[in-house]
Amino acid sequence: MIQFEGEPSFDVGIKNVKRIEEVKSGDLKSPPLKVKVLGVGGAGCNIISRIFPHSFGNVEFAACDSSIKALSLCEGMKRFLVGESVTRGWGTGGDKEVARRIIQEAESDIKEFLDNTNLLFVVCSLSKGLGAGASPAIFKIAREKGVLSVGFFVLPFEFEGEECVENSKKVLEELWHLVDGAVIVSNDALLNYSKEESGSSFSLDEAFTKIDEILEIFLQSVEVILYRPGLISVDFADLKSFLTKGKQIMITKGRGSGERCVEEAMEEIFYSPFWGEIPFRKVKGILLNIFAGKDFKVNQLKKIILSLREKAGYSIPINFGVYLERESSDDLTLTLISSVAKEPGFKKDKEPFRKELESGRYDQHDLDVPTFLRKKLT
Repeated sequence: MIQFEGEPSFDVGIKNVKRIEEVKSGDLKSPPLKVKVLGVGGAGCNIISRIFPHSFGNVEFAACDSSIKALSLCEGMKRFLVGESVTRGWGTGGDKEVARRIIQEAESDIKEFLDNTNLLFVVCSLSKGLGAGASPAIFKIAREKGVLSVGFFVLPFEFEGEECVENSKKVLEELWHLVDGAVIVSNDALLNYSKEESGSSFSLDEAFTKIDEILEIFLQSVEVILYRPGLISVDFADLKSFLTKGKQIMITKGRGSGERCVEEAMEEIFYSPFWGEIPFRKVKGILLNIFAGKDFKVNQLKKIILSLREKAGYSIPINFGVYLERESSDDLTLTLISSVAKEPGFKKDKEPFRKELESGRYDQHDLDVPTFLRKKLT
């Protein structure tokens, strides 16, 4: 066979045809995405132990603590007992500095755990102990390994004391520069949440499950984005882009049915008992999952997206997926994940700010960031 310079050989052509056939037959696949959730410290272990039985088929769970007792709750997942030579498995006693020291000893184990990981969620309380002391080191390792990382951070009740509250703020400011995104939930919000829902206080167990629900909705939404094909789909590239828009992440869910399903669902996603009205004028990116029946209409989709644009502005990127669930023809469920351009900041002069709150002379969207970190007045 004569072959001119620069002309592909017949053999090369055969290889190309084979490659095309492989694509058509579905043999050529993208490498699987690995998503991992790591509960750190007592609160983190408690939270993931409660949602783990609900099953996330594509998400790997693990727990990390210095307390054998806390880790005993996390059956069925990988568990890291850290600092055993120092704490003897009894915990750090809330000592953040001990936590910083012992997590360094577990650095190689954490690195191995994060091998081939694409997305990491770290769940912890920032008030004291391992959650506050170890989480910065874990996020640094994730950053060094090029792993996209999101924190799910719980802040203490104000009645736990000024030292505890101030410590959580300092840790949050440190973490802010290490994470790609952060969901920040204040325990104090549970006090108002219980009044709104039932007119009286929840039991402590019921209250904490409300925090669990936020993480569960978030993980379910991410799992849908990464693994579930839809009529219209969102993918990992959309999620990565979303996380570059802002830092703080807010999650809301809305449901509707019948003729007013869109209006009912939209009303619910504009507000959260944990964050109040979603500050759409500070929102820099939106991920939206739409779960609807087979009769979901184009005009309904248009109404949903335009309603969000009216709130957030027409320049804000809105990435949405549409997933048809045939068994619920007139039901609609929306999960909204908003990326808010916020930086942690805290009022130095509390008294004038208190007076402004009492007199009502403030714009709720101009409050300190994150909004719920301000001193709550009840």
